[in-house]
Amino acid sequence: MSRRLWLAVVAMSLAAGAPGAQEMATQGIFSGHGVVKAVQSESGALTLAHDDIKGFMPAMEMMYRVKTPDLSKDLRPGDVIDFKIDAAKYVIVEVKLEAHAK
Repeated sequence: MSRRLWLAVVAMSLAAGAPGAQEMATQGIFSGHGVVKAVQSESGALTLAHDDIKGFMPAMEMMYRVKTPDLSKDLRPGDVIDFKIDAAKYVIVEVKLEAHAK
């Protein structure tokens, strides 16, 4: 799902007062935890299935750009990571490998 479409869906849910919807922050660095689903070879972008990112967004699967391709160069699908994301840019700025894929 594109980021614009996803943001529109979230905005409509919040406006409608959907149960369980949480407010999204628009700036700041937030910590997340998830599983790598895919790594884009040229850019290093990561598709992650992540838990709730408290104060930023609910659990979901989504592709994120990375600050530099070096952040994801040693990652592969199935790896479990902790990460930090810049909410204003939707860019992962830090990655810590917790466990390699089994």
